[in-house]
Amino acid sequence: MKFLISKIIFFFLIVNISQANENIRFININYIINNSDAGKILNNLIKKKNNKFTDELNKIGKSLEEKKNKIISQKNILKKEEFEKLIKEYDVDVKNFNETRKKKTNELSNFNANSKKKMLDLLNPLIKDYLQKESIQILLQKEKIIFGDEKLDITKEILATFNSKYKSIKFE
Repeated sequence: MKFLISKIIFFFLIVNISQANENIRFININYIINNSDAGKILNNLIKKKNNKFTDELNKIGKSLEEKKNKIISQKNILKKEEFEKLIKEYDVDVKNFNETRKKKTNELSNFNANSKKKMLDLLNPLIKDYLQKESIQILLQKEKIIFGDEKLDITKEILATFNSKYKSIKFE
């Protein structure tokens, strides 16, 4: 009797598991964000902003280094009060440089986060529509899956839909 009950329970578990497999899919959101048409535009824009930011900081850093070397070279020439005044001015310039660098880094980080959030906000309704249309009950992130059948990956379908609907997105 126990043997029969265990076979029946095992049978129903297998049936339930096989039915659950039909309604589970996975997706790679990062792949869509980085490889969609709008995502590629965003990545190029971020790269350009980062390069511009780096160039500005390098110019300011070089001028500060030159100012420092000039102050050091004048140490024995200037009076003590004048030398200390130059050092204080240099310290203020360094402080301003550090504040500017921090501000620009925060601006770039915020732009990056807000832009990717905007893309996710546009992507979410597409995913929901796809899930309803295909009667998918569970959607998992590909990064969290160790093994999975590639037939269950819907990344390319969502990417194609996203690209057809959003050729470009205005990022601020």
